[in-house]
Amino acid sequence: MGGLVGLTALAGCTGGGEEETDEGENNAGPGSGLETYTYVNNSQSYNPPRHDAINLIARQFNDLGLDVEVDVLEWGTLYNRVSVEYDYSFSTWHTFFTVDPVLELSNTMHSSNTESGMGNYAGYENPDIDSLLDDYMSQPDSDARIETAHEVQKTLMEDVPQMPITHMPAAAVYNQNQTGNWQPDLAQGFNSYWTMINLEMKNGETTLKGYWPETLSTMNVLGHNDENKHTYQFTVMYDTLLRLDNEGNLNSDVSLATDWNRVDETTMEYTIRTDHSWHDGESLTAEDVAFTYNYLAEKEIPVYSVQAEYIKGAEVVDESTVRINMAKPLGPFNTLVGTQIPIIPQHKWESRDNPSQANVEQPVGSGPLKFDYWNKGSEFGLAKNEDHFAPVAFEKRFWRVIPEASTVWELLKSGELNYEPFGRIDRSLNENQDHEAIGTKFQPATSFWHFTPNERKKGLDDPVLRQALVNTIPRTAIVDQILFGFPNKGENIVSTAFGPLHTDDVATYEESKDKAKSRLKEAGYSWNDKGMIVAPDGS
Repeated sequence: MGGLVGLTALAGCTGGGEEETDEGENNAGPGSGLETYTYVNNSQSYNPPRHDAINLIARQFNDLGLDVEVDVLEWGTLYNRVSVEYDYSFSTWHTFFTVDPVLELSNTMHSSNTESGMGNYAGYENPDIDSLLDDYMSQPDSDARIETAHEVQKTLMEDVPQMPITHMPAAAVYNQNQTGNWQPDLAQGFNSYWTMINLEMKNGETTLKGYWPETLSTMNVLGHNDENKHTYQFTVMYDTLLRLDNEGNLNSDVSLATDWNRVDETTMEYTIRTDHSWHDGESLTAEDVAFTYNYLAEKEIPVYSVQAEYIKGAEVVDESTVRINMAKPLGPFNTLVGTQIPIIPQHKWESRDNPSQANVEQPVGSGPLKFDYWNKGSEFGLAKNEDHFAPVAFEKRFWRVIPEASTVWELLKSGELNYEPFGRIDRSLNENQDHEAIGTKFQPATSFWHFTPNERKKGLDDPVLRQALVNTIPRTAIVDQILFGFPNKGENIVSTAFGPLHTDDVATYEESKDKAKSRLKEAGYSWNDKGMIVAPDGS
């Protein structure tokens, strides 16, 4: 695997901050038929290992014969550049699939979602994939869905519009003198609803104390951008009709709905708790549930656009029963919609005509934690909802804004913080995990570091070039030398954590620059006298 000698130097491990914008730049200029590509990168202080890995990959691409520049950006700017503006060539961050991988892929890989901000930031268009995704979503038979999911993976791993660099584990890192019984779920790992309602506090501690490296952007449950820093708050502030337990099963004991029934292929009925209240004391009723689903069907709410496609409307049958009518058949409706849509109070939202843009300062939900305070730029706090049917064991939870990882570890060891929700997998974890105050738990997760080329850029719409780039990415070196062996090497866009939905029967990619070159040569690529790749048509 030539070109990986001196990995630390290649990765730019000694640098930091915005001065590294030219890391890996090749001054020879692009070859004919291609262009200068931009690999967007987070700052080193935000996520040091990912910053170093991106610099390393960019250098490998330049060594192959591309002209790649690295652009270091503040995280929010980077995320917007990629997911909304589509102004990038290559991107990498830690992404995760929630309860079903095909639901996520229907958003990120379907040809209908290529317009700005709609989800398909790769710019990938394939009618065969569109058909498979649509078939999966409408299929009521679980075995048939598994077969379709396997076909989706085979096609995507051949075309590689997106490639996992590493399969990241779900990691619980906590002060074991103050907290215990960390149980993950499939969708959100150790930051889930299930985790929070099963968490145990020790030695008289009553506050769960966490951090995030940057501030939250909004308190609008319908107006966020689906970043983890928001979803980890809203999942405990708002109830959904249904919840999954740590075995991936729908669990009525911890759900707003105590029973459910599929009336026909496009109709569901749910029995709702009649003794539950909003955080402001108003009763939560079947009317609120019906209002929520009708509101999402009628309004334009980007963060729930995929689910809204399947909602025709809802009606109250009686004081404890709501009937939901689908716009089109959706086999796994309970999992893909029922566990995802936050139930909102009609008395707070019915007057808001543009919900995704609403300025919400004091959100009112019905979940096990309720809004307490938000000191923008410094700290966000939640308080226990004493009346919830699945209460938490702590009185308060806060997240403090702390950009520097070294500070976080000192506070974790001292007990000023007692859990690490951000999930950094890095040198600091390797060095501190054996400290007497630190507890850790790891398990396979649905999340991964993705490598995504923007197919709107000249040349990147060719799957052969994308395959060659995947051959060039030093996944093993990144896992072993940058991430200290914690994750697994990326192999398939659908993780083994999804059980039978995952298949090993997909294309595999040798980590070899020689393999990348031979692949390109076979497809008619060549190199000019400066060593730059020339596309087959040279235009």
